[in-house]
Amino acid sequence: MKQLNLVALGALVAAYALGPMATQILTPAVPFVHRDFAISMAAAQTLISLAFATIAVMTLVYGPLSDRFGRRPVILAGTALFCIGSLIAGLAPTPEVLIAGRMLQAAGSSAGLVLTRTIVHDVYGRERSAKVLAYLTVVMIFVPMLSPLAGGVLLDHVSWRAIFGLCTTLGAVALTLLAVCLPETHTKRVAKLGLRQAFGNFGALLADRRYVGPALFFSFVMATFFVTQAAIPYLIVEVRGGTATEYGVWFAVLCAFYIGGNYATGRWGHLVPRGKLIVFSGVGCLASAIVGLGAVNMFGWDTATLFVPAIALALLGAIAIAPVQAEAVSAQPERSGSASGLMSGMQMAIGAIAVQFMGFSHDGTPYPMFIALIACAAAALVAYASAFVVRRRAAAAVA
Repeated sequence: MKQLNLVALGALVAAYALGPMATQILTPAVPFVHRDFAISMAAAQTLISLAFATIAVMTLVYGPLSDRFGRRPVILAGTALFCIGSLIAGLAPTPEVLIAGRMLQAAGSSAGLVLTRTIVHDVYGRERSAKVLAYLTVVMIFVPMLSPLAGGVLLDHVSWRAIFGLCTTLGAVALTLLAVCLPETHTKRVAKLGLRQAFGNFGALLADRRYVGPALFFSFVMATFFVTQAAIPYLIVEVRGGTATEYGVWFAVLCAFYIGGNYATGRWGHLVPRGKLIVFSGVGCLASAIVGLGAVNMFGWDTATLFVPAIALALLGAIAIAPVQAEAVSAQPERSGSASGLMSGMQMAIGAIAVQFMGFSHDGTPYPMFIALIACAAAALVAYASAFVVRRRAAAAVA
């Protein structure tokens, strides 16, 4: 198939970035919604947790839908749904309407997250698509890095509704570019949705601890990032009276260290056995959370003492992100596509639980955050250890 032109690739990049952008730009707005609607932090936190849960479900169905109806109509429908949800949320007169709009927004954004990779694979094939997807990964990192800062400026100088206005505008731009420039890349349609086969693959993967262990490690490490994003804006803005811009600047620094961890793995990770690298990452995350808890208990807390352990977690957690995903996907090579989709769903589901836990446990102190971080890091290590035991037993049986 003919290569996509630069405008079509730009449209895909825009669609791919909508989901991460909407989540990260909205995170510092949660305390403002809590204040404006006079609702509990647990209720306000559902803007994030229910969105994660929605994405977890939708990532499992967009693939089969695009196999049946084509990539182009499905990604157009999803991006249009993102715009509609953003508009509803921005004009919401009640918190219930706001949450419903946010869920529609999240459901729509999932189309770009899932189908961008699929479209690139359709056009460029297995080998050449790696280079194109590398550019998308860069966008995936930099969009969350800049979004909280942009959201903080809007919150401090306009209102939280302006955030959804920006999302609507960016979604409309992406939708227009997709409609004008993106061709259909999937010509061999299937006669049925194939959901039964897809869920059969998911069942086989969930029964395999060689897959479940690395996938859970990945999901729990990612949950530590979600926990800090759910807790720190509340502590800075609501408890200490800081600004959303302050949070955005610190979060940009955190993302820079996350990029550094990924770069270190790509540059030098091959020098260390994959399993040792993953265990080092997990132990480092657990140690960072424990040290952070001890520090705030002994010396008190401010913005720096909240963010420094979170930055250490981002750096150390990022070291394992690529190798642990590779290990999970390679557990059953014949189901690699299903393994990747299921892992994304697990990540979002566990992230939703972690975020909502923070919503219910906010007490004006950082202790619930550090307890959740310790629990997630410990769970990641336990999950990976179970997979390691299975591999050792299998190797012993072969020997």
